[in-house]
Amino acid sequence: MNKNTARITAALLSLLTAAGLVSCGDTAGDTDTQTTPVVTEAVTTAETVPADSLEARKLVSDDVPELDFGGKDFRIFYQKRYTTDAVAPDGKESGDVLNDAVYRRNVSMEERFNVKVVGIEGEEDAMVSTLMKAVAAGEDAYDLFLGHTALSGKAALSGYFHNWYNIPHINFDKPWFPQSTIEQLRLNDSMYMAMSDLCLSFASNTYCVYYNKAMLANYDITNIYDLVREGKWTIDAMADISKELYQDLNGSGTADKGDQFGFGSPFSSHCATWPIACAVSTVQFNDDGTVTSVFASDRAVTMMEKLRDLYKNNVGSYLKINSSKNEDDMEQAFLDGKIGIITNGLILADYFLRDAEFNYGIIPYPKLDEAQEAYYTVPGGGSNCFATPITASDRELVGAISTALSRESWVSVLPAYYDIVLKVKGARDEASIEMLDLILAGRAVSTSYMYDSWNGYNYKMADLVKGTRELASFAKSSDKGVIKHYEKVAALFYSDPIE
Repeated sequence: MNKNTARITAALLSLLTAAGLVSCGDTAGDTDTQTTPVVTEAVTTAETVPADSLEARKLVSDDVPELDFGGKDFRIFYQKRYTTDAVAPDGKESGDVLNDAVYRRNVSMEERFNVKVVGIEGEEDAMVSTLMKAVAAGEDAYDLFLGHTALSGKAALSGYFHNWYNIPHINFDKPWFPQSTIEQLRLNDSMYMAMSDLCLSFASNTYCVYYNKAMLANYDITNIYDLVREGKWTIDAMADISKELYQDLNGSGTADKGDQFGFGSPFSSHCATWPIACAVSTVQFNDDGTVTSVFASDRAVTMMEKLRDLYKNNVGSYLKINSSKNEDDMEQAFLDGKIGIITNGLILADYFLRDAEFNYGIIPYPKLDEAQEAYYTVPGGGSNCFATPITASDRELVGAISTALSRESWVSVLPAYYDIVLKVKGARDEASIEMLDLILAGRAVSTSYMYDSWNGYNYKMADLVKGTRELASFAKSSDKGVIKHYEKVAALFYSDPIE
């Protein structure tokens, strides 16, 4: 085993550990409390295997018994833009690593359970209405729904999804269900929309931070990974580095397009990541079914002060020259070597940065402060959620195949994404895969985020950071509407679904 293969093996073993390691919150409510590591049986199994990490993963059973479904179709309704979450885009083995991993995954399901995995393509903005019409008509049209997370809450609130805890063979303690997320999505022993590593989009859209290694090295900043490992990668640390990187290259005396900047992040859905990244709660779901706004906490106020200082007052922030800068502009400026640090999804490494002429690093969103125990993040709201319609009549089929597909994705598809799409095998930066482990282990989708539907506080973050209004004043004027929205969510979990 060469040095690089050994590094990947160790890192993927780390992912095996991390996938079942992190548990968010000491309560059942939607509160972003500090995380406490929990060692699972899967971790113990992996650590006893002195073999390749992929072999170690294979030893983690999905616990689904031998079943024969007599050739039934297992119908997956999925977003067209995320085909690989459900089926192989080419419909056969073609030599493309991801395509072939998904193809083999599905074929293994068909052979094991005597089923036919059938993909039903949908457009993100139409899938929810299509699903709801089918369910309202009593039509058993789909077994698994992989739809736009931020849009799918409407169907959940209408009572159109099964409670996953009523589906056999689903075990949310398994490592293909990221524990930071599962703990926060479970309310009153119920979960209607979940997240699973079946959905590659749940990984590829996860928000992270990219940095230009060469640019930072020019300023003798070479210890970013150590900062992360030591728990010292904070908003303050990123702000300090951003200031140091700024250079008035054209001598104009003011920040403009001709300069070099330290930090870039658009006023967009990227900002929705910050409350979870900073372990800041927005609302709390109480055991009696009531909802309490907690967004004006001291911690939230501190977060907002630090973010506004970073985005608006830091000389190294690219946004300072034009607050309307969009995501594409940030990406191009980073690729052109004009910005040292940007936020984006992991998918950027594949579709945009593969031709970068400089080496870059991938690290988590920073913590609010060093006292915060872990790094957290979320996938973009367009990622696929994991749900099953109430009209899916064969619950055993749903549970068995959904579980087996999720496990096989974790075993073979996700490592293929790491190894090839992000080009971490012997590529730019061997330590990047360690950071990817950390980023994906910290995915902490909360109930408030999952069911935000642009009515909560998460997607108001961009306007909040951009503005000047005090957080307490904003929360006081907004709480009524936000609480009203989340009371509908609470009713789904604690009483009757809202029609």
